[in-house]
Amino acid sequence: LVSLALVGEEGEQCYLTFNDYDQDQVTPWLRENVIPLLDGEVAYTKRGGLKVVQRWLEEYREGRDISLISFGKTLDFILLFQLWHISFDQKYFHYLYGLPDYLNHAAHYDMTTIFALAGVDPNVDREGWLGRTLGGDRHNALYDAHLIRDCFFKCIRSSSFPDQTIFKV
Repeated sequence: LVSLALVGEEGEQCYLTFNDYDQDQVTPWLRENVIPLLDGEVAYTKRGGLKVVQRWLEEYREGRDISLISFGKTLDFILLFQLWHISFDQKYFHYLYGLPDYLNHAAHYDMTTIFALAGVDPNVDREGWLGRTLGGDRHNALYDAHLIRDCFFKCIRSSSFPDQTIFKV
């Protein structure tokens, strides 16, 4: 995890970058498309970033459970949830027991599947599909989070979406 952005239903946002990611795992794609967009002056360690994320989620949720939506099927969730692993005080970390109760691991969705359910090609130009540009840097975590949020709302508000009842919006 090199950066993280969370965007709420009303556009509330949390954005941070990390300074302790494993340099050996930086792919050429990350080096070209993501790393140049990071703001190293506001970067956190994973432990410090977890505190920021936990504080933001606690304030955002207002006592409610949270369903997260990412673009990819699992990778973003795995990277996010691994933040909790660093503060887990038992030998083995498991998503069922190591996450806060309001982040039940089974209550999260991915846009790839949501697009498929809505009859939209998951590889669509998302800004083109939305019919507008968002501004910002593509592949910046905050830009991507806003884009995912907007695509999600367009899908579930579409009359062609099969069942809007599974999402608590």
